[in-house]
Amino acid sequence: MDLPGYGYARASHGRRTGFRRLVAGALDRERLAGAVWLLDLRHDPSADDRTMQDALAAAGTRVLAALTKSDKLPRGQQRRRAEAVRALLSLDEDQVIVTSARTGEGVTELREAIEALVRDA
Repeated sequence: MDLPGYGYARASHGRRTGFRRLVAGALDRERLAGAVWLLDLRHDPSADDRTMQDALAAAGTRVLAALTKSDKLPRGQQRRRAEAVRALLSLDEDQVIVTSARTGEGVTELREAIEALVRDA
């Protein structure tokens, strides 16, 4: 399921309730191995990101956090930002992968982590 930018945040109360139910239902699927959570490396987690984290945790969903848009930052800043986001979200080191769709950075590592997540499910 793709929830780009959690666009439901600007929806009506009724629609937001519907989205929450949809997400809860998706996370409650028996065959769900885990979730790949895309977060922009350049920014601290938003209130919507925290809400999503709560939903993932409540469902007991295993999570890989793909920190995107690494190509927008210098290498040293990438490392600092990745550590800051990891700490803010209390994620383990092996749950966080720095990626860039533009340069391909981290894509191989993300694929391998997803394969391991599915294999271990």
